[in-house]
Amino acid sequence: MGLNENKEVTMANVKLGTKAVGSIVKIKVNGASKDFIVVQQGNPNTSTYDSSCNGTWLLMKDIYTTSTFGNNNSYKDSSIHTYLNGTFYNLIDSNIRAAIKQVKIPYQNGTGSGGSLATGSNGLSTKVFLLSGYEVGWTTSDNGYFPKDGVRLAYFGNSSSGNSKRIAYNGSSAAIWWLRSPLTGNSDGVWYVDTDGSYFNSWYLNSYGVRPAFILPSTLVVSDDGTVSVNTAPTVSTDGAALGRENAAFAWKYTVRDADGDTLTVTEKLDGKTTKTRTGVASGTALTFEQTASAAGFQKILNGNHTITVEVSDGKETVSTSATFTKAVHAASVTLAEPLAVEGDITVAVLQVTGSIPDDAKFKAEVTNNALDSSPVWQDATTEVKKGVNIVFENKTATNGAAFNFRVSVERGESGEGGYIEAVSGAFQ
Repeated sequence: MGLNENKEVTMANVKLGTKAVGSIVKIKVNGASKDFIVVQQGNPNTSTYDSSCNGTWLLMKDIYTTSTFGNNNSYKDSSIHTYLNGTFYNLIDSNIRAAIKQVKIPYQNGTGSGGSLATGSNGLSTKVFLLSGYEVGWTTSDNGYFPKDGVRLAYFGNSSSGNSKRIAYNGSSAAIWWLRSPLTGNSDGVWYVDTDGSYFNSWYLNSYGVRPAFILPSTLVVSDDGTVSVNTAPTVSTDGAALGRENAAFAWKYTVRDADGDTLTVTEKLDGKTTKTRTGVASGTALTFEQTASAAGFQKILNGNHTITVEVSDGKETVSTSATFTKAVHAASVTLAEPLAVEGDITVAVLQVTGSIPDDAKFKAEVTNNALDSSPVWQDATTEVKKGVNIVFENKTATNGAAFNFRVSVERGESGEGGYIEAVSGAFQ
């Protein structure tokens, strides 16, 4: 109604890459939810690890099973390596399994006495693996027979001070669990974590605990209860981003889609303030930004630069898109949608226009007392309205009966100063 009138969500899911080291997340293994610890975010060391190791490192919180190591202490040739990348890998939830990264981890290539260290792009190609002695916080300073097959991951402490972080349970009891690191002095010994979190080594044919580890893309989604899921974010296609000058209501159209078929929540915002929220929106639905599409909605927007934003959420991820426009409305008019009909004649009226109208604005007020006729007689009442005096109707004819209406128009003057019409009131008889 005015020329320049001014009338005026905590996400349930986060990215896996935002979870703090030490956080617990949940992934189904063989149909049962298992706890995994976030032990590292990102590549632990770009000099030692291949670029494929960039992501979120997860370690099963508890021991999953027990197993012998293999036929010697060579990790790449071990039965435990085969088990992790075969039997165990296939037990992981299929969506997560497909997302696990193929990585190259540093390792002793061969036995402890006959092999050599392989790092970076020469690392062992794998998906599921055991951690190394260096990764859980030990070095050759603790024992000279540790291979330098990695660096300490962020979750673990150094040397014996980090023992508490290494303790793992098989059921209700702390238990020994294998590392991938061979004892470098021979081809028989393999390092393990003892029940108190300290280190020791043992013959490869002994059966100890297995704690699988793997790396996931940091873009996966974690729900409030810790469950990790694979999700395709929704998308929005629009009519464009730079809409230019607009002086009347306009339809900015957009279409929301979700590759997973999730129902969507769509939030429309004007200059950061929510103007419309739609829930249960199906993928592929074409929509129109509501605030600017109607004359009533557009009329509430101030002249000047504006940003319209659409946010789309599938309950796991939210995407947004925006467009800008400049409202440039320098004139306004007001009239009654339906004339006011009465019995008898209308001979006099009074009309008040309140608001902020600059002195140099082009202001015009007109009234009619035969608004129902095919060609109403409009009488200029500008002077009377400005002075606040009665309007005496000159027209005496009303073929379809007496009916009152008014029309008020305002246009900016040379000063360019804006204004608005707040209300039009009056009476007639």
